[in-house]
Amino acid sequence: MKNYHLQTGVILSIFIAALTSVPRIIRIDLDNYNNVVWSFFYNFVYCMFCWVILQFCIQRGSIQNSLFRGFLGLLVCIGYSVLYHFLSELYFPAYVLIPVLKGLNFYQRLFMIMFRGAVVGGFIYFVVYYLNLLLETQKARIENEQLKQENLQARLHSLQQQISPHFLFNSLNTLKTIASENPVKEYVLQLSYVYRYLLNYNENNLATIQDELSFLQSYSYILKERFEDALQLEITISDYVKEKCIPPLSLQILLENAIKHNIVSLSHPLQIRIYNEGEDKLVVENNLQPKLSVEESTGIGLQNISDRYKLLANQSIEIIRAPNQFSIKIPVLPCLTAPIAKC
Repeated sequence: MKNYHLQTGVILSIFIAALTSVPRIIRIDLDNYNNVVWSFFYNFVYCMFCWVILQFCIQRGSIQNSLFRGFLGLLVCIGYSVLYHFLSELYFPAYVLIPVLKGLNFYQRLFMIMFRGAVVGGFIYFVVYYLNLLLETQKARIENEQLKQENLQARLHSLQQQISPHFLFNSLNTLKTIASENPVKEYVLQLSYVYRYLLNYNENNLATIQDELSFLQSYSYILKERFEDALQLEITISDYVKEKCIPPLSLQILLENAIKHNIVSLSHPLQIRIYNEGEDKLVVENNLQPKLSVEESTGIGLQNISDRYKLLANQSIEIIRAPNQFSIKIPVLPCLTAPIAKC
């Protein structure tokens, strides 16, 4: 929910109401102090109305179109000024709220009331616009700082994971050479593909779906060596979608998420489907069979994917829970940057 900064609005409205009541205060006497109170209350209510309306109009859109929306809000404030004045005169005729209007004809009074609404509303609009501009600027600065910190943390984490990668690859190649059984050779080969992809994925913010699927095939090979037929993975993605992009390792994180929270056994196999929904969505769904005891989820994996989509495209992922099925939909993005190297 948007913050309307009501505390600031109250302070500003009190200030304007007190300022407009100064002429009455100067010539106050024992017989007309009620007029001062009513004048203050009258102007305070009008200013608060303008504050809320202008906040609503400006916050409904971005800073770029807030000028237009603010202008519409200012017109509302002017119209309300006219309606508010004549209703006040109708229901409170004993109190003359604006003495200067005495002696003027209807059209002159209407012009003065509209002019007053434009001046007061315009001043409030300037304060509201400037305040929201400061908040948006501050928010953007904080987000940039957070992004820098996350980037530095990711690089540090990546460096920590890349200790002697050549030594590891050489060891895997040696193990593949000395292994006598073909399944062992294949397992080592797929493991080296997975590790190489994990080392390279931080180089870009996006990866083609085709590259992600190639990586996922190697990764699922390792998982199936562990779970055998207890894990059933079905991938059905149209060729025209494979050339588009998603954040790297998104599918791997969603696959791990399904395995972490569900029973995976030969008697209760975990069935995972990955398919495209039109041209703009990928769906990862699995049959729901929650583990009886599992450590409390931190939600870091899904939050990581969600944060990257917000930063890259200002989009969000969709999580759908049904009685017997759990699915997550992630947006498909255009490849604006070069994809990472294939496995």
